[in-house]
Amino acid sequence: MILARVADSFYWMNRYLERVEHTARLLGLQLERLPSSPVQEIANGWRRLFGSLDTHPPGADIYGGPEDEDDFFFADGYTLTDYLTFDTTNPTSIVFCLTAARENARQVRDAISNGIWSSLNRPYLQLRDTDLVDIWPKEPVMLYRGIVEAVQLFDGVCASSMRRDAGWHFMRIGRFIERAQLVSSLLEAHCTNVKDTAEEDGDWAGLLRVCNAFEAYCQLHGAQVGREKALGFLVYDAELSSSLRFAVNQIRSSLEAIDPPVRGRPPVEPYEIVGRLDSAFSQHRVNLTVGGGGWYDLADLVILCRNFHEALERTYIYPTEAQAAS
Repeated sequence: MILARVADSFYWMNRYLERVEHTARLLGLQLERLPSSPVQEIANGWRRLFGSLDTHPPGADIYGGPEDEDDFFFADGYTLTDYLTFDTTNPTSIVFCLTAARENARQVRDAISNGIWSSLNRPYLQLRDTDLVDIWPKEPVMLYRGIVEAVQLFDGVCASSMRRDAGWHFMRIGRFIERAQLVSSLLEAHCTNVKDTAEEDGDWAGLLRVCNAFEAYCQLHGAQVGREKALGFLVYDAELSSSLRFAVNQIRSSLEAIDPPVRGRPPVEPYEIVGRLDSAFSQHRVNLTVGGGGWYDLADLVILCRNFHEALERTYIYPTEAQAAS
């Protein structure tokens, strides 16, 4: 067995790193658009970005909130980028999340290898010593590519050196529940702010690129990207590592490794929620069109992901006396 505090650190370490990679992808794509895109398109990009991260731009309280959002969505990209990257008071910023991931790794330092620690500590030290003002005149996009690659390197070092024990599976659950929640929020923000018209096809291609799924989509569906196929690919494809269905499959597999189901015993709460998510994806019961059918909206999936997190912590991290005795 694994101590609850150790399991919690493994779980949160990977949740934070998934946030780091996701935010870096979003910012990298947005910064690529800054030099050549129309002002309104850039503003819409910031709007989707902040909406998907469930946060507000700096100064939103001064301007009065979302009702006056154009006042700050038309602000300079430097301010918004700095807020999402280096602001240590912003719990969604890359530096904040990377620092939190490192702190969780430090708490289980005796349970991870030197290689794992180094692959996380190195990008933390590099980013800590970096200021946006130094890289903004050059190629700021390269900073975010480097962050994405650093998180992928960490994941690869873990995959090649860790035993597939409970610690490993709590890490995987953390990574994939965070991925499911972030992708669900991203899809919801995209559907809210992008119209289903031919001239908006580039936005759906950008969505696929953020999810690291554009090349895989083109191999399967060709280079013409539309709303219905892009959303279906990111929700239902069981072979795509960034899809919601793939994430839920990985969560269920790790849950079964941590707590194998026993015939005759009622399933614990996390299993029940994963079962609902699995049913939504395997039976195509997610509403991906305005006024379309389906049992769940994208916002419902975000709520289910949050409910799963709470159930996981109640069951395995902070169990009640009755659960601990069973």
